[in-house]
Amino acid sequence: MSTVFIVAFGLTVLYAVLGNVVVYWILVRRRVAVRFFWSGTPGYLYRVCAQANPPVGIHLRRFAYSTNVAFLVAVALGIFLAGLTH
Repeated sequence: MSTVFIVAFGLTVLYAVLGNVVVYWILVRRRVAVRFFWSGTPGYLYRVCAQANPPVGIHLRRFAYSTNVAFLVAVALGIFLAGLTH
C-alpha cells in the first residue's frame, strides 16, 4: 500500500516541477515579465499569469494553478509518508 503513496508522491512532485518549468517557459516566450529567482515559489507563476500584461489565456492560468495544487498534494503525501516510516 505504501508503494502506491510513494509513486503518487513522485508523480505529484514531477508534475509540480515540470509544470512550473513549462509555465515559466511559455511566459518568457510571450515576453511577460517573470523573475527567475521567484519562479519556483508556489503561487508566484499563477499570480504572474493572473496579472500578466499582455494577458495570457485562461488555460495557462489554470495550468499554473494546477501545479500549485500538485505541490500541496505532494506536501501532504510527504508528511503522510514521513509518518509511516516512524
